[in-house]
Amino acid sequence: MKIPISELISKADTEIVKLQQAPSTLMQYRWAWHRFNVFCSENGIAEFSDETLASYLQFLTTERDEGRFKEWKFKLLRKSALVLSEVQNTGTYRWKLSKQTSPNSGLNSVFRPVQEHFEAWLTHQSLARDTQDLYAVVARRTLASWQSREITDFRALGGAEVASALISLAESYRPGSMRTVLSAIRVLCRFLEESAGCSGLSRSVPRGASRRVRHVSVLPAEKIEMLTSSPDPGTVTGIRDRAMLLLGARTGLRPVDIVALRLQDIDWRQGQITLVQRKTGVVLNLPLLADVGEAIADYLLHDRPAEVNDEHVFLRTQAPHVALAPSNGLHHVASCAFARTGIGSDPGMGHGFRVLRTSFATRMLEGDTPLPVISGALGHRGISSAKHYLVADEVHMRECCLDFAGIEPRGAES
Repeated sequence: MKIPISELISKADTEIVKLQQAPSTLMQYRWAWHRFNVFCSENGIAEFSDETLASYLQFLTTERDEGRFKEWKFKLLRKSALVLSEVQNTGTYRWKLSKQTSPNSGLNSVFRPVQEHFEAWLTHQSLARDTQDLYAVVARRTLASWQSREITDFRALGGAEVASALISLAESYRPGSMRTVLSAIRVLCRFLEESAGCSGLSRSVPRGASRRVRHVSVLPAEKIEMLTSSPDPGTVTGIRDRAMLLLGARTGLRPVDIVALRLQDIDWRQGQITLVQRKTGVVLNLPLLADVGEAIADYLLHDRPAEVNDEHVFLRTQAPHVALAPSNGLHHVASCAFARTGIGSDPGMGHGFRVLRTSFATRMLEGDTPLPVISGALGHRGISSAKHYLVADEVHMRECCLDFAGIEPRGAES
């Protein structure tokens, strides 16, 4: 169905306003739609159609390729035209944070089916969702490195090809992360052995990699209080960030679980938070402490965007008001808190939620809390995952020191 250009632009403008966009964003869209209207007028086009859209996009591409449009202007004009198309087809516009493209689109017809088959195979291997995602990413990069070497027959893969993939991946991952990368490549190789007949491929993957040992950053209670109190309570962002910082500091929750927390996960009557951890898939029950509950309630009642159809507790403060991306790890929230307070200026000290989690575990150790209880509170699958927190408990570690009684060094006796 065709619709007059001016009428469509007016309707699209109404839809964008509904999304509570910033005035500067509205101005950019209106400028871009004006440019589209000028294009249509100059070409005698009065109604919007698929042919009109295709012609305009081709015009934009030509202008950019010939240097008359910069990339940012090309993207803005193109996006504004696609918004018009969506409004024409659906009557509304749903904001998208990113372009929905397949992550495997960079693989060719030889490697893409293998990657898709591998991803489907991973779903049946009883692995945590994050582990599946990580293995899929490593596999995709491995296949891309082989694709760049123009390999077309998987049966020809051997130790040299595995080594080349490892060298390529080492440019993107830190030394400590390469242990996990090796595990992912080993799984991929075993999959190829079973599905493509690549005999002995997994034996080409090294058994271990160097691991950098980092100092465990621990903060005293007074500095944790400074961090959680640092966000500005006079802003929406400040109230939300304070609630998230308190939740991390008082419970030791991972950032990915804070981002994924849903309204129905909080039992206000029982004073309890129940959620399924993203990393382990284990159900975790936590007490809803008074200060944490008050901070979350303050955000929900007064500053969380109203009339938003999203079940997540913490949302973006700018439109579109949707859940925070799980990939950001709330690094910006934590790093800003550290910057405001001046805490963590020592070299090697972290500036993220991991410091809050480590400090929480260490305070429990200092209070003589048994390791299994700490492991359960942190949502570990077993106590071995919590053992590295022991090194931060300096008081109790000193009690483990042995003297030289019975093994005095030579010359020590007078």
